[in-house]
Amino acid sequence: MQALIQHLPTNRVSPRLWFERLVIFREPELAHCIRTITFRRGLNLVWAKEPPHGSVKGSRAAGHGVGKTSLCLLLRFCLGDVARAVTELREELFGEFPKGGIAAVLYLDDKPFTVCRYFNAYKEGMALAGSDIERLWQGEGACEGELSYKAFEQQLSETMMTRVFPRAVPETGQAIEWRHVLAWMTRDQGSRFKSFFAWREGEGSGLQRSRLDPPIVMRAVLGLLGQGESDLLTRLARLEQALDAAQQETARLQQEPALIRRRIESDLRAWKGSADELPIHSDDLFKNSVEQEIQAAERKAAEERVAWEAKQEDADQALATLRSELKLLEQQYERAANEYKLADAARRQDEVAFRAIADKLLKLVNLTGWCEDGNTYLDQCQHIQHEIKRLQAWDMRDGRDKKALERSMSEAASRAGAALSHKQTFEMPLQKLRQQVGQQDRECKKIRLARDSAAVEAGRGKQLLAELARWQRLAGSAEAQAVIDQSQAKCEQIKQDIDRVQVEITQVQIEKSTREKQLSDITDSLARELLSDEAYGSFDPREETRPFRLSMRGGEAYRVLEVLLGDLACLLDSGSGDSAFPGFAIHDCPREADMSSGLYENYLLLAERLQRECYGENPPFQYIVTTTTPPPVFPVDGYMRLELDPSKDDGLLFKQRLR
Repeated sequence: MQALIQHLPTNRVSPRLWFERLVIFREPELAHCIRTITFRRGLNLVWAKEPPHGSVKGSRAAGHGVGKTSLCLLLRFCLGDVARAVTELREELFGEFPKGGIAAVLYLDDKPFTVCRYFNAYKEGMALAGSDIERLWQGEGACEGELSYKAFEQQLSETMMTRVFPRAVPETGQAIEWRHVLAWMTRDQGSRFKSFFAWREGEGSGLQRSRLDPPIVMRAVLGLLGQGESDLLTRLARLEQALDAAQQETARLQQEPALIRRRIESDLRAWKGSADELPIHSDDLFKNSVEQEIQAAERKAAEERVAWEAKQEDADQALATLRSELKLLEQQYERAANEYKLADAARRQDEVAFRAIADKLLKLVNLTGWCEDGNTYLDQCQHIQHEIKRLQAWDMRDGRDKKALERSMSEAASRAGAALSHKQTFEMPLQKLRQQVGQQDRECKKIRLARDSAAVEAGRGKQLLAELARWQRLAGSAEAQAVIDQSQAKCEQIKQDIDRVQVEITQVQIEKSTREKQLSDITDSLARELLSDEAYGSFDPREETRPFRLSMRGGEAYRVLEVLLGDLACLLDSGSGDSAFPGFAIHDCPREADMSSGLYENYLLLAERLQRECYGENPPFQYIVTTTTPPPVFPVDGYMRLELDPSKDDGLLFKQRLR
């Protein structure tokens, strides 16, 4: 034991995190407390005591389902654990105790806090400075210095993570959070202590890389990853990414000629459906090739394009003629329609309309100047003179001659029928001509599309052959090889940079060897103390599965023991000023994880003896262990914090079986 004691740090005299008391209540009052469990620093045992064989039957005959794991989950619940097992227990307890919850007194860096959490997920809970649980029952908001549970959880996280460095995984940049450390300190029973980094069963620890990141978290917490090494690891990760990209680019450049040739040849053959066995080129004029088929297709496409262009020209001319005829016919129809409007107004004896039209036409008489359309003076324009003569009979500017007005209206009425008939003679030809124009316009668009498609088709083969010729000219050229050589040189340079960084990392790790040796010495001393020099222990922080290792081979039992001794070594080392480990750990039924009863008993005796001889009543750690195996008889009492008995309801954690 003296060999072990000399390796133990003495910087701290108390854990950074530990529980003093846990209270389970049905309702937030002292009178409704179900159970109170007190803890102390050092070793704390919770034993599910199995009844004597044959004394009871059924579920009451075994120490399972009595509340050991539930107690561990409730402690994790107080610390903000949101793992699936914790959430499921909370939901189950809410069904049993709708107003219930837990209260706990715990210490953060020697400062006491009283925490209250409810089984109801919609009630947040709270925390108070101090250790007086009765103050919680005064009601939320009634206590001075009261914190919401979220605020307390934030303070807990900041306090526990202050000394963790780095605060992010160097290679990925993912933040190292309190939940990651909590998963290590409070191992899930479902993980069965399979390996040191098996912290949570099924759902994992929340880290991006389940195999590579837990060792990084362990080293950051134990003070084994300094700023220099962290920066070098980050640089190494970037160089490895750059090397991967450079190697892929080199491979692409090397494979590109063959890939391009296959693509071009595939496009050439697919364009005209050429057979795979048909050669691309042929020196024999009498043997066919893909090139000859493409040239023939180009000539045919060029001829088709000329034919389509001729069709396009004829179609455009026909469309222009139809549009000219349509414009002339629309003008004739417009004149006939105006004449009918005037005649119809006179027929209806619409004096106002007649006067409006007559006044408008009267303006024609007073027109002077030059007519651009007729290329003559306005007073000599035949069209204007015709309109003036036709309307002179209707010119009734003097409204007192009513008889003349009536006579003009009567004459207009007799002409209305003739004007309507004249207008209708234009309607059918106009409709037919408009349809012809629309049909011809669609035909022109169709011909134009066919012409453009023929132009594209004619250039496709030529473009592919030109691309193939360009590839043949460049493939294997000095220019192409120079690009490949440059890319390969870049890969070699990055490899050399990686080698230099790895050497620097090794040098930094050698400088950290003193700290690693300290943990390794504690591990070795624990192993020798437990196994009587039959084996030795070692510690390798860069090992991805078994950082703490025993030299003995004994199947699963010694693998479980490696995990237990590793956590115990970290607990003992938490007193060091270099460690950020909180000095708190929960092991839920390690005996059930394929560990022999004799080895398990000796392990607990070692933990008790270590505490008694090295630290006395106030060790700088808290270690909570649940078990169904009867614990050994210790020289000093006080390690048993709770005995659970499945044979009676009062012996169950909640004093009743959950439905």
